[in-house]
Amino acid sequence: MLWSSSKQLSRRVMPKAEEEMSASSNHKMVVGYALTSKKVKSFLQPKLEGLARKKGIMFVAIDRNKSLEEQGPFDVILHKLSGKEWFQILEDYKKLHPEVTVLDPPTAIQHLDNRQSMLQDVADLNLSASEGKVRIPKQLVVTTDPGAIPEAVAQAGLKLPLVVKPYVVDGTAKSHELSLAYDQLSLSKLEPPLVLQEFINHGGVLFKVYIVGDAVNVVRRFSLPDVDKRGPSGLGVIPFPRVSCAAASADDADLDPCVAELPPRILLERLARELRDRLGLQLFNIDIIREHGTQHRYYVIDINYFPGYGKMPGYEQIFTDFLLSLHRAAKISEQQLADK
Repeated sequence: MLWSSSKQLSRRVMPKAEEEMSASSNHKMVVGYALTSKKVKSFLQPKLEGLARKKGIMFVAIDRNKSLEEQGPFDVILHKLSGKEWFQILEDYKKLHPEVTVLDPPTAIQHLDNRQSMLQDVADLNLSASEGKVRIPKQLVVTTDPGAIPEAVAQAGLKLPLVVKPYVVDGTAKSHELSLAYDQLSLSKLEPPLVLQEFINHGGVLFKVYIVGDAVNVVRRFSLPDVDKRGPSGLGVIPFPRVSCAAASADDADLDPCVAELPPRILLERLARELRDRLGLQLFNIDIIREHGTQHRYYVIDINYFPGYGKMPGYEQIFTDFLLSLHRAAKISEQQLADK
């Protein structure tokens, strides 16, 4: 793997996080989290919380029905909620408390809200080195009139079959549903808004690259099987269950070495660094495939914000080390300002 009496009346009422901090002098960092119940269950596992406590990190749940001001102070706010109202709350709090690290900035996260903008930075990057080339598949965004899809596909020069993906990425299971369209006739039966990506045979394996700050970790996942592009059409649109989940791990499978070989570490680290800077994000993952029959031709097919880190081996150590690095950087910055 690639890759941590009157006195009573005058007593100040302490915010929840501060009160809990005072109860344990071992804690030196407070991380407020605003996550869906599903994300809390998958991410805040007992092993993570136990290791965090040992390292002086305390996770505090944020109540969206109360102001952030009431619930702080925080060193870091960790979040994966959607909506303009929530994003505005974060923006306002950050203006009042510039010392707090918000993971990640709402304006940066919005870049990954749809499959048209999420891959644009990869396309602009056009990463090519001795270790390999990284591109994106040819794709077409369709927002209206399904009847016009066949002609639009022909004009764009896309070759069948095509991967059909929802346009909007909102963290729901539906936004990750995939279908494969095999013929022109079936295209007009699709339901926009959607994205059509040219299918690239990749040996039925994709590489899920997790980024946590500077840390890069990659795992293999089973993906859509290769297709015979010379075969007969008429198969219509075939839906696929969600691929690349933890249950579909291919790390221990008996695979062809040419398919199973991980992308070069130096290439992944360069790609992660470039995208981290361009996207302005520190918590995301990249889904990459290698074109079958080639050694160094890779395609980024998806980018996801705050993915399922609980599925990443050793995520507890990696994530707590990352949080502590943020804390150290903040303290150094505070000291530098104080010395001026």
